[in-house]
Amino acid sequence: MRDIELTDKERLFLANQYEILAALNDDEHSALMAETLKAGHKWLYDQFFDSLSENLPDSQAQHVLTILGIFGDMQASFENLTDKSGIEEKALPFSGFDGNNESELLSFAGSLIKHGRFESTLGKSARNSHMPTSDLYGRMIQRWKELGSPNHPYGKETIQEILAARIHPDNRK
Repeated sequence: MRDIELTDKERLFLANQYEILAALNDDEHSALMAETLKAGHKWLYDQFFDSLSENLPDSQAQHVLTILGIFGDMQASFENLTDKSGIEEKALPFSGFDGNNESELLSFAGSLIKHGRFESTLGKSARNSHMPTSDLYGRMIQRWKELGSPNHPYGKETIQEILAARIHPDNRK
């Protein structure tokens, strides 16, 4: 359970909003929430917030935005290359985030889709990779930075370097 501290003013504002919802939708649940807030039954109204997720830290949001940008730029750059040899096209699509271990990142990707962002990279739904990806994406971002954070379009060698960074350093040839 999350411990949310509401001032009396915030409780009143929130109770008024629930009363409006109850009146507009003939909704008994919203009316009960308004009554609970006004009565100051903290233990009960605290439970209203159980479904509220923690804010995604800016660093994690930036991680997602950066890797989506890199994947989008690699895909667009690949399409414009005349010599595509040495690049596996199946390695270019974004593979998603792990629903078990990176659910907050997967959820953010889903929200980006709903807001019409990164559509060409994400597609119509957020992908569950079914394996943790943050480390491998972190290595790709690090390599991209080592290459000077190149702008789109990437050359063939840049794409190859970024894709090669997915492999753990201990497993490289």
